Amino acid sequence: MSWLSLLLIALLAPASPAKPGAPAADIAGAPPPLPPPPSAVETARLLTGEVLLASRPVTTARALAEETGEGIVNAPPERVFAAVADFAHYREWVPFVQRSDATPQANGSVVSFQSLSLPFPLGRRYYKILARSGVSGEGAGRVWRAWWHYLPGTGNVADHHGWWVLVPYGEGRTLGTCLLYTDPGRGLPAWAVHRGTAETMPYVFSGLRQQVRRSRYDRPDVH
Repeated sequence: MSWLSLLLIALLAPASPAKPGAPAADIAGAPPPLPPPPSAVETARLLTGEVLLASRPVTTARALAEETGEGIVNAPPERVFAAVADFAHYREWVPFVQRSDATPQANGSVVSFQSLSLPFPLGRRYYKILARSGVSGEGAGRVWRAWWHYLPGTGNVADHHGWWVLVPYGEGRTLGTCLLYTDPGRGLPAWAVHRGTAETMPYVFSGLRQQVRRSRYDRPDVH
């Protein structure tokens, strides 16, 4: 079975009911940690354009895993950050996302509605996320982050969260790490969810590498 088939099945699976009403500030969570630097072997692979994939278990009743991808983007971190923090335009480059928006909140976060358009008979899948982004550190130690969590009760998935961490990687290049976790609900084996998400990750990086070329990021807002 192809990765696309697995992903579509995952999205079709009925979502477990979630309890609405959790405070937005609590759902946003803390900024993601700085990933460890790549080894010499990993660096050689990254320089060829490869996206390095990994999984880490999440302790839940569903025994699912967070999937991570790491890759180089040929653009400075300020420009890459402008794209990954631009949740309103995720429809332009994130696989399957047909609609996305971004509503700023008083606490500096953003609420983004995202709708996925899938072939018949799967139809539409949708959810809202609460997202934050920020920059820390100085000089060569500067780090750019964007992270988000599903707002319970706002869509037809059981759970979703993710993040981007960006660091400089030589002149005019960025090393980006992306984490994605999706629980589509009961009805699909955990291994199929893992495989669908992991095999989508290179397409996420491919989309980002094209997205950063858009003229709207010629003067990125680095906050």
